[in-house]
Amino acid sequence: MATRKTDYFAAGMAVMALEACMRNSEHRPVLSLMTALILTLLTVSSAAWAQPEARVYDLNNRTAEDIALQIRELYQQAPVTVTARGQQLVVRGEPTLLDEIGTLVQSMDVPPVQMRISVRYRQDIGGKQSGGSVTLSNGSAGASVERRTISTNSTRERQLIVQDGQSAHITSGNVRTLPFAIQGGRNPAAILQQVETRSGFVVSPQAISNQAVELSIVSFEEDPAALPGYETEALMTIRRVEPGQWVSLGGTRTSMNQEQQGITYRVNGKRSENQSIDVKVEILP
Repeated sequence: MATRKTDYFAAGMAVMALEACMRNSEHRPVLSLMTALILTLLTVSSAAWAQPEARVYDLNNRTAEDIALQIRELYQQAPVTVTARGQQLVVRGEPTLLDEIGTLVQSMDVPPVQMRISVRYRQDIGGKQSGGSVTLSNGSAGASVERRTISTNSTRERQLIVQDGQSAHITSGNVRTLPFAIQGGRNPAAILQQVETRSGFVVSPQAISNQAVELSIVSFEEDPAALPGYETEALMTIRRVEPGQWVSLGGTRTSMNQEQQGITYRVNGKRSENQSIDVKVEILP
């Protein structure tokens, strides 16, 4: 504040001198010199107040490293230095930028959203078998016919609570948390081998609002022939759904026809098996 008062005082003295010169025609040649002096003083004052300064922000809900990473990404081209110190964020830059960053830090330093991921694994097995046979015994003949229907249905559901930004690995109806978020690509096993998994789905939910959740889904399957090199094919999709809505991740459907026959018998069979995996995300209060 002392610097600003000094600058204003000097500028005021210069203005008074300028007015005196204007009243006295003998001093008018000094007019241009005094004008240049005033402009110089004002320029120096503005430059002094635009110099970078440092501000410290105390965080309550997020780590400083997490917020620092996001601020660096947003202000890559700006003259800003961001340093993380535990729960404190130190930012150095121009005052105008610091005011903007301070507002951003307040909006980001909120408790992470918790979400419940529910996985539903359904399996339907059905089949039909029919056959007949002819028997001969002691000169008499006999015939038998058999028909049988098989139907089996099972549903399993698993639940897991994760924080916004965490990922869950889903395979065969089971779900577990991954210790990091995964990025899409054609070789996700390079990362997934750290958690001993090579196939299934990786679901990363992100809360957009109380009425919308964005699901980043990576589906991949191992290739046994390429197992030593962990070469896999992956497909990534992003879907925006309502909380509490079941979303199909995919499934498999297999069917098999079988026929056996001999001189005195014949058996026909048909078997089908359907498997599906659904996921639901709920935002916890």
